Amino acid sequence: MKKLGAYIGAAVGTAIAAAPQIANACAMCGLSPGDHAIHAYNTSVLFMLSAPYVTFAVFGSIMFFAWRRSRRDSQAEASKR
Repeated sequence: MKKLGAYIGAAVGTAIAAAPQIANACAMCGLSPGDHAIHAYNTSVLFMLSAPYVTFAVFGSIMFFAWRRSRRDSQAEASKR
């Protein structure tokens, strides 16, 4: 019974891979060449790819400036003594 399911799955997968219009596998595959949605998809992908790096840079910068400020404050206290 497991073999039959595997064969059916393989057949369905092959049929979908052979005809991507049936599965709508890619959002851009069905668009005409001059469509404005292509630019929107490209921009959204670039935004999603850059978001983790920007987030890491912002939090890293905040931590660096907080560390630098605490170090400056501790040195100022030490020089007053």
